Amino acid sequence: MILMNQKSVMAISVAGVALVLLLGGTATTIILFNNGYAQSTKLGEPIFVEKGGDTIKREIGPNTTQYTFTSNGKMNGNIEYSKAGEYISIAKGNNMTFDHGYGVLTTKDGSETANYTFIEVSNGTAYQGASAYSTNSTGKLSTLNNILVIFKGPTNESGNYALKQWPWK
Repeated sequence: MILMNQKSVMAISVAGVALVLLLGGTATTIILFNNGYAQSTKLGEPIFVEKGGDTIKREIGPNTTQYTFTSNGKMNGNIEYSKAGEYISIAKGNNMTFDHGYGVLTTKDGSETANYTFIEVSNGTAYQGASAYSTNSTGKLSTLNNILVIFKGPTNESGNYALKQWPWK
């Protein structure tokens, strides 16, 4: 019998979502696999709503760019936060990119933080992807410990974006 810890399960979940995103591109819809049949599902209310943008862009190799970003938003409609992080973007042609990175979410008052890693695909006008969160918080952000969220939202040529994120259930 193989035992897996929560981080391994989370990594496998993120990898599975990445595979779906890569195979389906930005036209992928969220689906549930139940008894071999794909079914559409409603996402409900987002856990995060945020706006942000890229702050630094640096070419690091052929078709590969490193970015830093910041954003501000609300969790569950009432907990204000900011995010900062970085990601690597790999151009795949036809204006498609595959991005992977990490960041830190901090409550507005600075009392709590959560770390996350993410993967996403973009077609130049929209993003979609998945983030895996972890935190030691026992307060407002405690629900983010070992949670996987999916996200999507529009972007522009300047790197500004607006994202909505939903917990993966």
